[in-house]
Amino acid sequence: MLTEEENLMLHDIAQEQEIKLGKVNISSLSRQTGKDRKTIRKYLSFPRSHPGIFKKSKASKLDSFKDYLQSRIESYPELSSVRLFEELIEKGYTGGYTILKDYLRTIRPKRQNLPEIRYETKPGVQAQVDWADCYYDLPNGERKKVNCFSMVLGYSRMRYLEFTRSTDLFTFLLCHQHAFEYFGGVTQEILYDNLKTVVLKRNPISTNSEFQPVFADFRNHYGFTAYLCRPYRAKTKGKIERTIGFIKSNFLYGRAFSSIEDLNTQAKRWMEKVNNQEHGTTFEIPLVRFQDENLTQIQSIPPYIVKRREERQVSKDCFISIFGNRYSVPWKYARQNVTVEIFGERVIVESDGIQICEHRLIEGRHQVSRQKEHFEGLLKAARDESYGKMPPVIISSKKPFEDTAVIKRSLSEYDQIIGGK
Repeated sequence: MLTEEENLMLHDIAQEQEIKLGKVNISSLSRQTGKDRKTIRKYLSFPRSHPGIFKKSKASKLDSFKDYLQSRIESYPELSSVRLFEELIEKGYTGGYTILKDYLRTIRPKRQNLPEIRYETKPGVQAQVDWADCYYDLPNGERKKVNCFSMVLGYSRMRYLEFTRSTDLFTFLLCHQHAFEYFGGVTQEILYDNLKTVVLKRNPISTNSEFQPVFADFRNHYGFTAYLCRPYRAKTKGKIERTIGFIKSNFLYGRAFSSIEDLNTQAKRWMEKVNNQEHGTTFEIPLVRFQDENLTQIQSIPPYIVKRREERQVSKDCFISIFGNRYSVPWKYARQNVTVEIFGERVIVESDGIQICEHRLIEGRHQVSRQKEHFEGLLKAARDESYGKMPPVIISSKKPFEDTAVIKRSLSEYDQIIGGK
């Protein structure tokens, strides 16, 4: 006999088979559940919740955690079973993963899954890249929007992610470099959606498209081929789509972060963990499969200088603003327009093509980089300017009105002056 939970799981699997294959395969169900085919036929002949046909469930190590699981699924219906398994272990759960996964099938909201065609790539051939709009929760419950850059290697399923405040070309290329550094190399080709930072005009043959010039230069420098997925066919890049879904459900969902910096710090730890766990599609550990990727090593490629040039007006207190932080500029350039060039961790400020100062790029926001020499001589110049605008001051040793002759007049004379009679 089956327990009520086993019966519900059996009906769920049978329903999925019917959606995907158009029929129920009893032999396949027997292999999946370990139950006799006669037993399976018997229970499928009854409704899902038919009373009186179930054996009593034995006490399970999961029983004391079921209320917690119910609460988590009610709040976060898409929370992954892997994530919940980790949470239960932290709470002292000593049972297995399979029994947890089977139980979660019975309490999750049901949804219809359409069949998909999966394409596999050989080692070192392809990576997939995309942006995703994400939200993260602050400890006070406030939600913040953020951009997530993600790259996944097609063969090993090694994942890289990074959260940013912008999706501009400068940030896009910089994220690529960080991903290449994380993997230690570059694949032969990278698959993209039709992003404006990648392609200006798409051609039916994607490699013949008109690519964004700076991106094309970056692509040629690292020697990979850029492919574009077919319009309105997101499943063309299903690996990155599933990766982004996994990031949202397993990493972001149900957690709180103090800032985008905290978000990226925790993301690095999360990457190390999930890349060393069995993947749900390959049933192998990405880090183990990664040994066969045979990427083009970035050590053999000179660094590409990713530059960003922007115009700024120096404030009256001699600062410019970049990415929410303030950088000092020599005081003689106050209120003037300057050019800012950012590449790597350097910020270079130019005026009329001449470099006037340099800073190290600050992480985070609302911080100040102030160089003392930028303000040398400012106080003296301010004093000189103030003195120059004031009328000359004559200092005399004589007392006021000391030698001044005062003419005494009669009142009638004053009346004549002012028109009196």
